[in-house]
Amino acid sequence: MSLTDQIKILVDNVTAISEDSAQEQRTLIADFLSSTDNQIIRVYVTDTSGMGHQSNTVMIMYRLIQLGFNHNFEVVYAESEGDNLTANKLSKLIPGFMPDGNNPVTVTLSTDPKVDASMIPLTYFKTNIADYPIKYFGFTGGYDKKSTNLANAPTNTDPGVNVSFFLKLQPYQWPQQNTIQRFGIADPILLETVAVLGAATYQKKRGYFINPAQPPPQNAFTGTSQDKYVPYQTIINASKSTENPINLLPVYGIGGSEASGVTDASPNIRSQNVLFDLITAVRYAQRFGSGNQQRGAIIVNIANIPDTAYDSLNELLTGAAPDLTTLNEMVTQLPAIQGDLATHSVEIIDYFNPALADKIALLNGTDGTYKILVVKMGGIPVSAFNYMYSLSTLPCVLEGKATANMVLNMNIPYLNILKDSKVVYPTLPLNATADCQQAKDCNNVSASFKVTPATMNTKMEENPFSLDPPSDGFKTTPAYIISDYIARIYNTSDALNTYFTDLQAFFQNQQQDKLYLGLLYFISYKDSLNTI
Repeated sequence: MSLTDQIKILVDNVTAISEDSAQEQRTLIADFLSSTDNQIIRVYVTDTSGMGHQSNTVMIMYRLIQLGFNHNFEVVYAESEGDNLTANKLSKLIPGFMPDGNNPVTVTLSTDPKVDASMIPLTYFKTNIADYPIKYFGFTGGYDKKSTNLANAPTNTDPGVNVSFFLKLQPYQWPQQNTIQRFGIADPILLETVAVLGAATYQKKRGYFINPAQPPPQNAFTGTSQDKYVPYQTIINASKSTENPINLLPVYGIGGSEASGVTDASPNIRSQNVLFDLITAVRYAQRFGSGNQQRGAIIVNIANIPDTAYDSLNELLTGAAPDLTTLNEMVTQLPAIQGDLATHSVEIIDYFNPALADKIALLNGTDGTYKILVVKMGGIPVSAFNYMYSLSTLPCVLEGKATANMVLNMNIPYLNILKDSKVVYPTLPLNATADCQQAKDCNNVSASFKVTPATMNTKMEENPFSLDPPSDGFKTTPAYIISDYIARIYNTSDALNTYFTDLQAFFQNQQQDKLYLGLLYFISYKDSLNTI
């Protein structure tokens, strides 16, 4: 059976491929990666905002080592400027990498096999291009400009890594081209148009998450995060306790610098409202849910938001917010009034507060009450971020594709901060012409973050307010919508529970990996050139 026929079978029905063929594929990929042509593989890392493109590229580097690459990388990265320095992002993604201005730095990615990466600023690479002759193969895990041929040598206007062949891959669902590019040839092969790869469904493929997230070492906490290691460990240890179990809900993607709390992700979402929605939803689940919902909870805000947003959140949690009479009644009845956790149900605390461990100890009170501690954590190293998300026991909150890629591979339900009304949750099979009901349900829950406190107040005023049984007005609030979502995703007989389980089973299959299929097709393509 030809390699392209095998790829088509994988795309059409992964269970139909024989183990013999699967082994043949892995051998082909390993032989290609370990060949003398690939003594050096060149990598390009772009300087886009966020960390999705950068983390996807680094993930591919480690994945290639797992697939059989045993030589060295040359990583060319765009420098950027201000608070968006690519080198700083890479230092969070690659343990041991410490940038040295405009100079290349070598870091070890793996000791068995021994694989080093030479980290090269793009400006240095261009200036010293004579020292970097053309190599055979290169790749990136995210790049947006369609007209740039990254196989070429860099110019004054465009980056490039000077290789014969370049595989440009994109993060999951990213609306840019996945291509094979060749040095000096203008027209690339668009992988979304290749029938054996599933055509347009190729864009929807996820990266195969290599291994379960591991606890971060203390030396991962560097620079401004150095003092976060101890409080981080305090939270992690509490969330893993079997004697006094608590729920963990990490939050990311709600950051923004505006005093109003408007998030960078969407002008229709405010960071304080997201936290308020989560707090009230978890309180409702604690009171009226069952099983594991009835536990104390830690909500860890990893996003950086202004103090004014926390001030607005505190006001909403007083039960006396101006002009929000019915919302105040909801906060009072839950209760979700913020204050000292010894006497209140909710407390917001800085990560550096020396009373953090004592506050956590109060979450599951001996009197049967369950409380919520909101920790103002801010940014943490990527390895710490991944590990915390892997321990989520309530739906984690995220915004980026890379984080969604990770949690879906772990069967962790999530709430995705939405930029618009587009359904971002996947539907199986990938070639389905319409979104499945479960994907739409998840999207609708995430969309509830756009509901403002004023709108909630108005809706609840239209009907006699009641928590138990929930009044029609209360059912329109994020507090009820998200708590209902929590109940459904942890009910093993509910379609939403099996939805996430099925997604993990599909996306965790390495033969459905975008990189795996892309490499197989590239090998078939380059071999066909050799026969012409």
